[in-house]
Amino acid sequence: MDKIILLAHAKLNLSLDITGLREDGYHLMDMVMQSVTLNDCVTLERSDTLSPGDFAYGETDTGYRAAKLFFDTTGVKGGVRVSVQKIIPSQAGMAGGSADAAAVLVGLNRMYATGLSREQLCRMGVKIGADVPFCLVGGTARVGGIGEKVEPLPFFGQGSYLIVKPPFGISTPAAFKAFDAMPDCPRPDQERLIAAMAKFDIAEMAAASENVLERAAVLDTIGEIRRALVKNGAGMSLMTGSGSAVFGLYERTEDAVRAAELPEIRRLGEVFVCRPAPEGVTVAQEI
Repeated sequence: MDKIILLAHAKLNLSLDITGLREDGYHLMDMVMQSVTLNDCVTLERSDTLSPGDFAYGETDTGYRAAKLFFDTTGVKGGVRVSVQKIIPSQAGMAGGSADAAAVLVGLNRMYATGLSREQLCRMGVKIGADVPFCLVGGTARVGGIGEKVEPLPFFGQGSYLIVKPPFGISTPAAFKAFDAMPDCPRPDQERLIAAMAKFDIAEMAAASENVLERAAVLDTIGEIRRALVKNGAGMSLMTGSGSAVFGLYERTEDAVRAAELPEIRRLGEVFVCRPAPEGVTVAQEI
């Protein structure tokens, strides 16, 4: 094939805990993560060469880094041009760049028929970013280590999400640095959360969930968004990743849509309504 179009799905953290710090400075994580139907559209076109000039952010582009790693690792002779229609907001804690990198790896594996397993792709992916392995696996998973340990869970397909991205981002390194300087804080109960998800008990999910980086953010707007979502029907609300996006989980899609149209919600930032997605990358078209 000469062209492939993929949907790179955003992720949400239904909980996020930090359990330790490695000697190399990487934090050890324990997270429950969910793919959602908010996605970037990533188009790969076969080329004879690979040039950073064919990527939006040059050599720092996660898609370019994924492509270079793919060709260097496999020894395949060839190249690719990549274009991305961005929908997932940046500095939101939703793994937009990681999702795009995962889509590039999936697309190149299919385009060049290299037959790499998901595990092999994940081993490549973690070299690009900690969220890339989950974006390759997708669905619902418990994620540990620095992001390389992805344990698929039964797909949590219930409910709808209303996401609010305020007009500012949060630097991931800054968020972790702030966490390191904090005293101890409330932690999520992951086993309780997973059990509540199996019963679709949103109130129990809310009681069990926590994002420890939210307290590191210490931004009044994050709390304001959470309170507004709960006030307007969300059964639980949490900042995702290192922020700054905040989601509310609604039992019914129509309730999420209704809340998204309210001026008191819309004034807080960009709003998105989405559903759970069963995979991290969807192949939309091959030509």
